[in-house]
Amino acid sequence: MERGRPRHSIIPPAAPALLVLLGCVVLLWAGCSYPQPSKQFNELLSRYPPTEDPLQVQLLTAGSAEAVPLSSRGRPVTFIVHPAYSLFFRKATRSFYTEAKFDLLKHQLESEARFITEIGNSGNLLILVLPGNYEQDSVAPAAYTRYLNSAVGGSPAVYAVYSETSSSGALPVEAVVMLHGFLKSLRPPSVLVGGGFIGRCQREFYNQVITYVGEASAFIVPEISTVSPDDISDGEAQTMLEGILRGDYGPIDRFIDKRNKGRVRVTMLPGELDQREEQTDGAPVRPEGDGGPVLGTVPMNEQALVPAGESGREKEPAAH
Repeated sequence: MERGRPRHSIIPPAAPALLVLLGCVVLLWAGCSYPQPSKQFNELLSRYPPTEDPLQVQLLTAGSAEAVPLSSRGRPVTFIVHPAYSLFFRKATRSFYTEAKFDLLKHQLESEARFITEIGNSGNLLILVLPGNYEQDSVAPAAYTRYLNSAVGGSPAVYAVYSETSSSGALPVEAVVMLHGFLKSLRPPSVLVGGGFIGRCQREFYNQVITYVGEASAFIVPEISTVSPDDISDGEAQTMLEGILRGDYGPIDRFIDKRNKGRVRVTMLPGELDQREEQTDGAPVRPEGDGGPVLGTVPMNEQALVPAGESGREKEPAAH
């Protein structure tokens, strides 16, 4: 008798094979009943088949300011840091998101693409801070190029500049100098920062802006800022998405404050609500100093663009 083997077994010889078969059936049923998030992300990625076309977004240069039309001057300049990062720069080990996080990410991706298209058509200036070296670091670089070309649509009001790396929102020194000259020449009433991730690459870029360009008119905008799924719980993701769908960006606003330890200035995006209010008051012309985009499909809070000279919702530095 083999050591360690029971003398009598009440399990029939065929039972192990039957248990394995039942286990496979259970796993197959579970897979059919609950689609895996990785498959959902592949479905999103399939919306942007690879393209052989080059990037059709004009790069910001030292001479770009001279080409900006008069109609676009005196308006806010908006930055989107690392657009669509969660789709095109995700790692295989981070492809498995819960339903709540996936739904939030999907909504953010769609809203971001829509915003890029709409602001490009509005005539307001938009600068995309693209991940440096994305051709090598993206999980689907040719698809990312198609996404950018599709969202921008060849708009002359959209520019691109590259960050130092794909994992950092900071710009190289020469790009900072060029950007400083661009903004100094245009003298926009405000600089609006969106993109992602909140408290990560977005914060790195924002800190550069206020250090080298000045913080008097630089703001982070909750409506166009994206959250990393690794920084929130399922409950937080659900609360954020429910708030966004109601036009309530309070949860995103508080998350921005938390991730930046209160050291940022936050404002809401101007939009169609401002235009409707002016028409109701019998004043069809926007007040002097305003000039934000009219974005009919982007939800709005009651607060409009902070006019020049106002401080917005400036956060007090957190105590150490």
